[in-house]
Amino acid sequence: MADLKITVVSYEEFSDYEFQPPSSFFIMDSMQNYIFYHTRSRVAAQQKVDEEFGKGRYKVIASKLEKGSGEYTVRGTQSR
Repeated sequence: MADLKITVVSYEEFSDYEFQPPSSFFIMDSMQNYIFYHTRSRVAAQQKVDEEFGKGRYKVIASKLEKGSGEYTVRGTQSR
């Protein structure tokens, strides 16, 4: 797997009110450091985490809302 850019952020920085996530996917390690993986793919980030820490130890979390399809899944109905 190609090397991904990784940014480590401390808990103090992460909990700051004006904190802006440096990338879309991250994990929190056992030392409460937030490790951000710079990639567009959740699968690629999870593979890198599994490779570094062992499969099943950490689950990648999205720091930003991911884009949807742009289509509504629920349609309104006529009512009185």
